[in-house]
Parts: sequence; C-alpha cells; structure tokens
Amino acid sequence: MTDCPVVRQLLDTNQLELDYLEVHGPFVQNARQAYPDKPMLLHNALYQWSLTHADGLENKNAAQVTLERLVLSRSPWYSLHLGFSVEEVDFYDEALQGISPLQPRELVLERCISRLKQLKSILSMPILIENLDYNPTQAYEYVCDPDFIQKVLSETDTYLLFDLAHARVTSHAFGISVEDYIAQLPLEKIRQIHLNCPGWREGRLVDAHLALEEDDYQLFEQILSRCQTWSVTLEYNHEPENILSQIRRLREILNR
Repeated sequence: MTDCPVVRQLLDTNQLELDYLEVHGPFVQNARQAYPDKPMLLHNALYQWSLTHADGLENKNAAQVTLERLVLSRSPWYSLHLGFSVEEVDFYDEALQGISPLQPRELVLERCISRLKQLKSILSMPILIENLDYNPTQAYEYVCDPDFIQKVLSETDTYLLFDLAHARVTSHAFGISVEDYIAQLPLEKIRQIHLNCPGWREGRLVDAHLALEEDDYQLFEQILSRCQTWSVTLEYNHEPENILSQIRRLREILNR
C-alpha cells in the first residue's frame, strides 16, 4: 500500500500486513525512521519535477536526491511519472498544473527519453514509468497517449507501472472505453500495478483514490492474466475497514 496516515495506523496496531510500503520521496526519511526494517518501494523521488525541464537531472538536484532517497528506501526498483508536457509544474486541486508554457510534442518526447536514459546510467536497478491521468491543465498533453508511452518504453528499455485509475481517467477524457485504452498499452511491459477507484468532480472523472468497485477487480484480473507483475499496490487512504476488505479481496485474486 501507499504510505499514508491510515495505513500507518493499521500497521502500528498490527492490523495490516504488507510485503512492501510504497513511499514518496519527500516522506521517505520519516517512513524509514518509523519502520527501520520495512521493505519499501520508492515512487517519485521528487514532487513538482518534470522529466522535460531543460536542466534535466540538475533541476532541483534531481539526480542526487533520487540516489539518496533510493538508499534510504532500499527499493528494488524505481518508479516515476512519465511527464510532463511543460518544464514547471505545481499541485492544483489534486492534479499537477503547468506553470510554464506548453512544449512541442517532439521536444517532450525527446526530453523524456533523454532523461530516462540518464537515470538508467546512474541507477543499478530497473526503472518503471507510470501512465498518467489526463487533466486539462497543460501538464498532461501528449504523455497520456498510448503511442507516446509505447515509444518511450521502447526507446529507453524501461518498464510500465500501470495505474488503473489513471487509465480510467484518461480514457474518459479521450472519449473511449477504458478497455480500448488499455488494449493500446504494452501490457507485457507491466511490472507494477496501482489500484484505486477514481471519482467525479464537476462532470469530470478524476483520480480520487476511492475504494475499488466490482468492475475494478474484474479489470485487474484481466490485466493480471496478461502481464508478469512484481508488485500490486493499493492506493487508498480513507476508511480502515475498507482497506482491510480490499486487501483480502486482492489477495484472493492473487492467490488464484
């Protein structure tokens, strides 16, 4: 599961057993202090950072920060967002907003590939890139397109962190079914899966990290049968009883 207060509450009271705790960069030191021996997965060493910044891995000292946080987490692989279509981003209403001009598609593609190759050259572990949830904020242009994702994976020899909720949000924004969207992705490259249910806001589907619904479990089973994943991560941070019931259901599916 993803590190959050309710997950820590369940861990601390021995109500929840996890193989890994997925941690985000800014909180990895605190998580390691709280759980000195817990296996962890590092997801996004930095927030508000774009693969397409002109300064690359020098921007916000990304290379050094990533290495330091990987040491702290002892993560067996590193996962990060495939983005963004602008150099500068910031959080706005639970999505990232572009705060610099939109870049041309070819430049975004070139820089994503170049930065990931640079990351590969300094890391001695697999790299997974995550499909994103399209939001009309100028930060997500191009990077959610299946052919863009395919090209980056192919050119960098990286793997896919498949986020089901992100796929649902993007497919709705693109006006196609989630099944059609998923069919265009390289499922054989999936090595990790993120699971949660999106929600509605002002007529738009958004990444809300809600409890999984029946069709989420069904889609998960279909995807699982078509890939060789190393890890399945539940991204839910609300009611404790919903965490435990979802974990039980997911373990039943995985055991089958």
